[in-house]
Amino acid sequence: MQTHLTPENIMRSPLRDDNHGLKPRAFPAMNPYTNKPYSANYPVLVRQTQGYPVTAAIPSLLQTLRDNRVMVVVGETGSGKTTILPKEILGASMTALKIGVTQNRRLATSLTGERIADLVDVIPGTIVGLRFRGRNLTSRGTLLEVVTDGLLLALAMSDPNLSEYGVIVIDEAHQHTVATDLLLGLLKELLHTRTDLKVVIMSATIDSGMFTDYFPGSVLRTVGGRQHDVHVHYLKETPVDVVGAIVTTVLQIHLTERGGNILVFASGVKQIHEIITGVEEGHKTFSQTEMGQLECFPLHARLSPADQDLAVNSVAPAIYGGLPGRKIIVATNIAETSITLLGVTHVVDSGLVKLKIWNPREETNSLSTTLASKAVAIQRAGRAGRTSEGTVYRMYTELAFHEQCPDHSVPAILLGDMLSEFLKVSAMGYNPMTFPFMVAPATETIVTAMELLKLLDAIDAKGDITPAGVMMSAITVDVYSAAAILASQAYQCSDEMLSLMSIIEASENGTHLFVKSHDEDEETLVRAAKAKFRHPYGDHLSLFNIYMAWRTARISGTQDEFVDSNFLHGSVLRSADHTRKQLLKALRIDRNDWRLWTLPQSDPDYYLQIMKALAAGGFLKVAKRQSPLRPDTYQTVRQGKWVKLSPDTVLGPPDETNEWVLYNDLYERKGQSFMGLVSAIKPEHLMAARPGYWYETDFAPSGHIREGLLKVITKLTGLAETSVFGDMPSAPTKPSE
Repeated sequence: MQTHLTPENIMRSPLRDDNHGLKPRAFPAMNPYTNKPYSANYPVLVRQTQGYPVTAAIPSLLQTLRDNRVMVVVGETGSGKTTILPKEILGASMTALKIGVTQNRRLATSLTGERIADLVDVIPGTIVGLRFRGRNLTSRGTLLEVVTDGLLLALAMSDPNLSEYGVIVIDEAHQHTVATDLLLGLLKELLHTRTDLKVVIMSATIDSGMFTDYFPGSVLRTVGGRQHDVHVHYLKETPVDVVGAIVTTVLQIHLTERGGNILVFASGVKQIHEIITGVEEGHKTFSQTEMGQLECFPLHARLSPADQDLAVNSVAPAIYGGLPGRKIIVATNIAETSITLLGVTHVVDSGLVKLKIWNPREETNSLSTTLASKAVAIQRAGRAGRTSEGTVYRMYTELAFHEQCPDHSVPAILLGDMLSEFLKVSAMGYNPMTFPFMVAPATETIVTAMELLKLLDAIDAKGDITPAGVMMSAITVDVYSAAAILASQAYQCSDEMLSLMSIIEASENGTHLFVKSHDEDEETLVRAAKAKFRHPYGDHLSLFNIYMAWRTARISGTQDEFVDSNFLHGSVLRSADHTRKQLLKALRIDRNDWRLWTLPQSDPDYYLQIMKALAAGGFLKVAKRQSPLRPDTYQTVRQGKWVKLSPDTVLGPPDETNEWVLYNDLYERKGQSFMGLVSAIKPEHLMAARPGYWYETDFAPSGHIREGLLKVITKLTGLAETSVFGDMPSAPTKPSE
């Protein structure tokens, strides 16, 4: 059933006075949550909320929730649903348990929690709290919690019934993050066993039929939005250089158009840095009498909270020489929903999204940058009209928008390998093969994920989670990295492994740690900077060296000089530091036996021990070079796939030390397969790390890989070749040209 909140419904609202329009809501002089007088700012906030469409709909929405267990709320941008509806549910005293409100991002969680606390007129962390990895602003008296969807999923692994919560509000459901979709599956199950649980699903744009069908008996309510006029402009031709077109557009807006901040949507972190560099360089070509001051801020999920707060809360530069200053935020999709960036009057939309698509058959990822969906484009444009009239510039043609942009984005659950997610489902006590996914992963993805988890000892032969799998599920990195972190205790290098995994995570396998060079001279300087940190083993330890050198510089207070002189992005290193603190905190909380072992740098095997621990997590991601005559061509041990080294690798020239390599990622680009983040590894260390894997009857290497392994195994064990692999084929295979 569906009820639209029409003007007639609003006219009948108890908030409306027939003679004077919307009347101020009456409230007592004392705040019932604090037993203290309301603050002077509270009446102002109450008056502000009267202007939001959801306010007039509150009586109807609350009654619907009282009468039903699941309510789907479709509210357009600016409706106020994200903060006002949860606040009113709290005030309606529908449950003696806590109210949980999810957001997809840490930043949105923080801002939403703080805003709801303001509306309730309490200090964040008291009646209204917020939680995400690395921050817990709650107390025993907290009645409403705003949490990331990922954290609520983590809580469900230790409390699968989510017994602390009586009402759970899932916001931004249309984003279809994997965590949100898994939570919806869990809630669907819990509704069968917990008769006291109520669920609210909210979004600005949503396929409402999908959600009402998924939750039989749910009720749909639609609330209008509050949006100022937004003027949309397109390019006449598709640009050859999107970054260049964005930079030109930003500078043109700053030079010729009315005041207000500019929000730029980029496809990813690397493009963010390129745009900021281009704008700052372009600004330098104008004199102070020609163009006002500007300041650029990156905004993406991998930034530290301090850097995110800087982007959100910093003010525009002051007027100088009669010319207004302007703030420019260059963001990923983190800025599309749930957060209000004050003062934004212009949006420049690249129109692009970066996708990483898993191929379960090849066990590779394909990287592609493609046009964003129409739904995403509309969401991005809406950022310009939140507080005043706005303008959006789309970096593609109008024809491309209508004919090439899909209507909706592909759910993330269809794109990834699902290893970490299946492990979480298992930790909650469900079988991934039968879990009620809202959007079901491909069958091949499910089969491959279960096979890999079994090889990693995360699940047993029956598909049940193992003790190691439980520990891996609690570590917020991919399962291979989690396995290496757990193994590092045995090699007494857990401190170093945490640092390594943190810089890998923050820099996306090292792909955007260094500033992009603009000419040959600068490229020479960047290469020289990379060479200073290069380790003979390859990419992993080279990244580790950079991060450790930055930490040393930070202790002496010279981190800024270090970053500038080595052409590094300081925000990436700060993000790595934040990730490391989060991982360490989680390990100490979830594992009482966790110990932070630090290797003495004087140990002659310092780097070797780190590589041995790395092998314990990465033994499934190994390749062997066929011949020195083809130095950049390797064959993967597990799939027998011919691959090349990434152009960015610092692995040394071909010799016997790098005949075997570990890689972090296998990806397809322009019809070729590449290994990303590559380091040399001795096969003896691989076998020592996971001896059982190499003797499995299902493990059937051939050709030069078989011959290479035979030499090592017979040397280590003294076994005859026929007892190792039996009648496995020995004829070499050749790489395709």
